[in-house]
Amino acid sequence: MNVIMNNMMTRQQKYAAIFSICVVLFSACVMLFAGPIVSIEHVDVTSFPEITIQGVIHKPEGIKPAVDREYFTIVEDGTSIKDFTVKALDVDRYIAVCIDSSKSLSKKNFLKLKKIAINIIKKSTGQYNVIVYRFNDEVIPLGTLSKNTDNDTETIESIQQHGKRTKLYNCLFTATEELARHNGEKAIILLTDGKDEGSFMFPDDIVNNAREHAIPIYTIVPERCSKATAVSRLSKITKGKLFVATAGVEDAVVNMLKTQMIHTIPFAITFKTKKHDGAIHPIEVQFNNKTIQDSDTGYAHYSFPKNTYAIHTDLPFVVLAGIVVLLVIALVIVMLVFINKWKQIVELISMQRIPQPVQRYYSRIYEKDEALKKETDTLLLATSSEYSYTQAWLVEKSGPETGKKFPLIWDEVTIGRDKENAIVINDEAVSLKHAKIKKVGNTFYLFDCASDNGTFLNNKKLLRPKPLSDWDEIQIGRTTILFRGTKIKH
Repeated sequence: MNVIMNNMMTRQQKYAAIFSICVVLFSACVMLFAGPIVSIEHVDVTSFPEITIQGVIHKPEGIKPAVDREYFTIVEDGTSIKDFTVKALDVDRYIAVCIDSSKSLSKKNFLKLKKIAINIIKKSTGQYNVIVYRFNDEVIPLGTLSKNTDNDTETIESIQQHGKRTKLYNCLFTATEELARHNGEKAIILLTDGKDEGSFMFPDDIVNNAREHAIPIYTIVPERCSKATAVSRLSKITKGKLFVATAGVEDAVVNMLKTQMIHTIPFAITFKTKKHDGAIHPIEVQFNNKTIQDSDTGYAHYSFPKNTYAIHTDLPFVVLAGIVVLLVIALVIVMLVFINKWKQIVELISMQRIPQPVQRYYSRIYEKDEALKKETDTLLLATSSEYSYTQAWLVEKSGPETGKKFPLIWDEVTIGRDKENAIVINDEAVSLKHAKIKKVGNTFYLFDCASDNGTFLNNKKLLRPKPLSDWDEIQIGRTTILFRGTKIKH
């Protein structure tokens, strides 16, 4: 019996391998291999015989590569292409200007920082999409991202000092999240005395978030600032820089933005191919401007011209290949069903040979396994690396113990008002056992435990278990909890 089962499993693996190879051969149109400086992102053959190669030049530190035709060589199937065009593509740039409007700043320093912010925006007319934030007891966005510099300068001019607390880290987190929603080059300009009071975010949260989204923080502080060291660390670790509010600081910041906000230069290369064989062809892009030499290769599947003899001669092969693929799929399905049924038959035969007391013992284990399986089957299993974490913890964003951290050490953690829970929330609107977080593999899932007021994830009521992602907000009763985690590097 075991020999038969092993042979059946071996056949199933062979059929699965054949099916995978067929899918790859018939669905893969473009295969790319990226280099460290030149990177081909896409080879477009939709306008055949015109071929368009889209890629980027990754800018090395301290070098300004130019995207000019003279620096490029295109090689198709080992033959150099003479007639081609190169075009540099535009890159959107986004800046968040964060201004400290708390009364911890002196009036003189506050007005000076406002003036510097206005001058920076005026000197960068039309180059960046800008959004302005002011922060004191709360973080307030003053508009949306736009290139309307006149409106931005008027907005900054109207800012007045209010409040005694300075939620600096909360503002940086909010600005980072807004910029991360957009594709392009990004930066934060922070004007402050470096003091933070009342933020539920921590410096390490800001650093990790900014580095994850490649957003440098450029900080401007008043002269003789006592808290310069703390914000200097933020700027340095995020690849930004600390500036002191002295004469000419505006020009220094503008020049820094011009040179540092160019990490990649996208380009498009277009040429016409003379190949009409419907095969896969390698296309190599070589870049050489003396200081930088690199190349990258893309593989493109050229289409046949319409109404040609080649289409008719290859049509039977395409039909035959499609039939083979369908047969392989059908065989795999039949094998899976047969193997599953056969396992059930073998288990029934085995159970009949076991004494009654032993059967009852294994029946109880089987019932527990089935209950666990039903619970696991309700999960929307997340295979994306976005939901995989090496470690995780919760932070109480708002509630009776704001700022408190709860490490998720065990595979299952319950949350509620009862003292028997792993995490106890002293909130009358929270049920005795309100919710739980369960770790399956490297993914953490949120469950509602039939609570009275329901569990909410990112302001949406939880109707079934869902995987948790970094910075997700869990609302139970009147308490809001942040899910944080360290992602697995792939």
